[in-house]
Amino acid sequence: MKPKTLISGICILLAICLAIYFFTEWQKARFDASRPVPPLTDEQTGGHWHDGEWHADDAHTGDDELYVDAHVAKAKAWAKVDYIAENPFAWGGNVDSRTEGLIAQLMSGLEDDEGRSEESIQLEMGQLLDELISLRDPGAIKTIVAYLIEGNRMSSRFNDFFDFFFDIGLGPPMIPYLLPYLLKGPPESDEAFEAFDTFVTVAGCLSIIGERHREELDGIVEYIILPKLEEILASASYVKRHVSEDIDRLKQ
Repeated sequence: MKPKTLISGICILLAICLAIYFFTEWQKARFDASRPVPPLTDEQTGGHWHDGEWHADDAHTGDDELYVDAHVAKAKAWAKVDYIAENPFAWGGNVDSRTEGLIAQLMSGLEDDEGRSEESIQLEMGQLLDELISLRDPGAIKTIVAYLIEGNRMSSRFNDFFDFFFDIGLGPPMIPYLLPYLLKGPPESDEAFEAFDTFVTVAGCLSIIGERHREELDGIVEYIILPKLEEILASASYVKRHVSEDIDRLKQ
């Protein structure tokens, strides 16, 4: 067989193979496009992981590319919240060997087994709290926030604590522990005074932290705090004045 004939035969064979391949791929694409689309699961429709739990996002409409960008940004913001919780010393502060013992005392409470009055017990608890705060240990922030809020001891004590930690640059480490109270939203009415006061104080603190640390918070303000405040503004008129101030602060 002549070399030219052999080469021509090989070329024809390759051409046939390529034609068969492209025809097969075209048929496969037509078949895939005609298949029914199964319903998406919660995890497939979008959401984010936070603190070991899956949080599904709301259904989206409109431009898919914009949605994906926003979804990624929101996931990064929640990742930053987790980073702050795991690295509270990134903004300074001191590790103190006394912190663990004071936390144990504060959270266990004082038993009224000595015939003391409630006022006496609360005074001693307040002294423990003051001592714990004075250590300037970011590792105590979670405990202090929980004690002040869950123990209904907000008002001036919380503001003093907030001002103190903010003055020494420890505002961001409070975010992971304040956010749950913001996301929970305000009480059903302002008649629940303690819950109302808690929400207003927490929202105000978060807005101040967000205003002063916006760039280093990696989207926490834009994708977590602000959207929640705007949602609350639209649905709870009795907190409108307070929430409007917080939103204005973050939008300046």
